[in-house]
Amino acid sequence: MNEIWQIFLGSLMVAFSGALVPGPMLTLVVTSVAQRGFWTSFFIVVGHSILELAVVVSFYLGVLKYLNNPIVLKVISALGGAFLIYMGVNILVSIFRKKIKLNLDTASDKNRIDGKNTFIIVGKGILISLANPYWYVWWLSIGAAFMIKSVKFSFAGVSSFYVGHIIADFIWYLFIGFIISSGRRFFNQKVYIGILIACSLFLLYLGVKFIVDFFGI
Repeated sequence: MNEIWQIFLGSLMVAFSGALVPGPMLTLVVTSVAQRGFWTSFFIVVGHSILELAVVVSFYLGVLKYLNNPIVLKVISALGGAFLIYMGVNILVSIFRKKIKLNLDTASDKNRIDGKNTFIIVGKGILISLANPYWYVWWLSIGAAFMIKSVKFSFAGVSSFYVGHIIADFIWYLFIGFIISSGRRFFNQKVYIGILIACSLFLLYLGVKFIVDFFGI
């Protein structure tokens, strides 16, 4: 049970670290909430989570069989760990160079979402993920490494990985949706940078741990 919780918490923190960095998904949430209101952020993440559920299921049912080789496992672990370290360093460097800024310009909330365009917004959540090259790199490195560790604990391990990953996305993007729809008085750049620093340090720790655990250093 302790290992299941470790998988869950590790997945949660890594997903937070990826979601916090501004990218296509954040841009879509910001612009969509500004145009149609808070609930667009929810349905965008629903689309994103559907796509990632398909990836996790495909990994669990068959794709990982082709990766079940000691050499392949070590390569994936090295890539996953190295990419985590790269992400952590990149975030810290970007913060130091003041390249990361969260733009939460608010807009009027007059075009609210209705039932007719719910599926369109869910579709946008899927498409924005597919259009992001970083998404593919993440799943072929970090995601695959996590899945290899998770399948050792069967359905419980894989479920804890997926739930932790998706909960982080929902928490962060719904939070952004709330901030945009209500104003920025609850959140500012300093708080955002503080969260990013904490997440980047965790990425560095987890990246080193991945490499050490799988290579027995």
